[in-house]
Amino acid sequence: MSTRRKWLLALLSAMLTVSLTGTATALAEAPQSSANSQSEASIQASLSDMPASLRPSIEWVYKNRMLKENSVGRKNLIFDQIFAGKGTINYVVRWQSAKNLTLQQRQDIERMLGRQLNNWTKHLKGYDGWPYGDIPVKVVGWAVANPAQILNKQLNEIVYTQTIVDELSKTDPRIPAALPVAPSALSRFDHFTDPNYAYPGGLDKRFDMYLWGTTNFGGGAGGDWGQRMSDDYILSTVNNNEIQITEHEIGHGFGMPDFYGENDRPPGGFPVPTIMWAGNSSKITDWDVWLLRYTWSQLKQDSQRFRM
Repeated sequence: MSTRRKWLLALLSAMLTVSLTGTATALAEAPQSSANSQSEASIQASLSDMPASLRPSIEWVYKNRMLKENSVGRKNLIFDQIFAGKGTINYVVRWQSAKNLTLQQRQDIERMLGRQLNNWTKHLKGYDGWPYGDIPVKVVGWAVANPAQILNKQLNEIVYTQTIVDELSKTDPRIPAALPVAPSALSRFDHFTDPNYAYPGGLDKRFDMYLWGTTNFGGGAGGDWGQRMSDDYILSTVNNNEIQITEHEIGHGFGMPDFYGENDRPPGGFPVPTIMWAGNSSKITDWDVWLLRYTWSQLKQDSQRFRM
């Protein structure tokens, strides 16, 4: 599991601190970046359209970070999940919190996940053979320690109540020990290596990722398993258009790295800000967009990996 728990120790200006598990977590979001974002409209573009000013740093990061660290080798990136889900993404919300969730909050969380994911994938529309438009995102389950936390539960909502012990709680007693889980049989993360695996109830019943809200969790973590942050952060940002930590962690799901130290960054730095360097930008920038596109252009060369 390529879990990333972070938000950089080096960026004191972004109010960063080290967590009890020895990783770095962010205490504050960066101010709004002045970098221009790409148009939301569908584009017709190819790799040759990448601005020359961005190419050296993007190629360096892909070659010297993503390939060497094999962050794009696992065939469970969000690219893979979208193809396997026939153009869709399903989540289970893992609510490691004593807070109740109203029906309105649950509906807002589902819409938020759709916005954040499509804030990335909208930049692939019409690009280099990417076959999808808007990506429908659905919450297919709620994992909680106490089912009474799901207020005004609807008939079509699925609630999971099994829990395991969160090992993090053993070193940080502020973290709830009870960790809700959804059935492994429905998890793409647990079964993506088996091309013949059949999800109980069909493909629509599977979940690709967790949105994981944990009381007293600092900063964020992300990977092909999903995104983890505090319950308070999720609820306080749920109606925002762009959510810095959530989008950053989704970026890891596409294989993008962090940039903790100087040696992690391209020689000469970045020509424009990037949301993948914690504290550098509060929103997805042109650099992030073209790294996403460049990654797709490289991965799609494996004709066996992406099938409609």
